[in-house]
Amino acid sequence: MESICIRLDSSLSKKIDRGMKEFNYSTKTELIRDAIRNKLKEFDEEREKGKFLAALNKYRGAFKGKSRFKTDEEWHDWRSNEGSKQALEYYRKKFGLNLK
Repeated sequence: MESICIRLDSSLSKKIDRGMKEFNYSTKTELIRDAIRNKLKEFDEEREKGKFLAALNKYRGAFKGKSRFKTDEEWHDWRSNEGSKQALEYYRKKFGLNLK
């Protein structure tokens, strides 16, 4: 196991102490390890979303002429709001992806 030394502001350290007590962590190290694991999991999920949206954008042209979008702005608005949610849900079910 590798050791890493970090310096924290006293306010952040106090928040960690409160979190330890509230969520039953025995040490600051345990809480920090758990926080790092959660952040790395978020990174993986964001990478998966990025890959999916890149593929979606790549194949958008395949439906040219059949689209309900008249401008790129309409497409991007749909993709970032309604469309991405629908598509993520579809692919989550189809491929068992763990995306948020």
